[in-house]
Amino acid sequence: MLKILFYNYSRVVLLGDLNYRISLPERETRLLINRKDWNTLLENDQLRMELMDGQAFENWHEGTINFAPTYKYQLNNDEYYGSGHIGTKGGKKNRAPAWCDRIIWTGEGLKQLLYTRSETRLSDHRPVKSMFSTEVKVSRMRYQSFCYSDRFGRRPNINLDFHSDDEYTSHSDRLSFHVKNKMTP
Repeated sequence: MLKILFYNYSRVVLLGDLNYRISLPERETRLLINRKDWNTLLENDQLRMELMDGQAFENWHEGTINFAPTYKYQLNNDEYYGSGHIGTKGGKKNRAPAWCDRIIWTGEGLKQLLYTRSETRLSDHRPVKSMFSTEVKVSRMRYQSFCYSDRFGRRPNINLDFHSDDEYTSHSDRLSFHVKNKMTP
C-alpha cells in the first residue's frame, strides 16, 4: 500500500501519531519507563519490529530514540495518564505509555540530524520533531525560475552569483542557499 502511495517520490518523510504501542504488559512498561530503560522498551516496540521485518515499511528508517514515550500524558501535566492506577478506572481503560508519535523516512540522500520530542503540554501527546539534510539535483534554469517567481508573495530582491555551471549562491531577504552540484560519471 505505501509503495503505491509514494511511488512517484524519491524521498518521503512520514510523521504523526502512527499509534504503535509497546508489546509488553502495562505494569512492566511503566516499570521500564521509570527506570528509563528505553532499549528494552524499543525491543518490544511494534513499529520498530515492523521496520526490522520490512513487511509494512520496506526500506523505511527511523532515527535513534533516546527520549521518553510520547503518549499518554495527563493534560497540562508531566505524569502519564493512569500513573499508579493499572488497568481500568471508572469504566475507562488506561493506556500504557508508548511512542505513538513518530517520524520515519525513505529515500536516497536523506540524513536525519535531529530526532527528539517537545515538552509542550497542549495535549496527551508530546510532539516529536526532526531535522533532515538532503542532496537534491537542481538545474540552473529551474533555480533561476524558482528564485524569480512570485512564490514568496512578491518578487524578492535576489543576488544570484554563478561561480560556474556547477556552483551558484543566492541571497535575498527571504531565501539564502549555496548550491554546488556534484557531478557523477
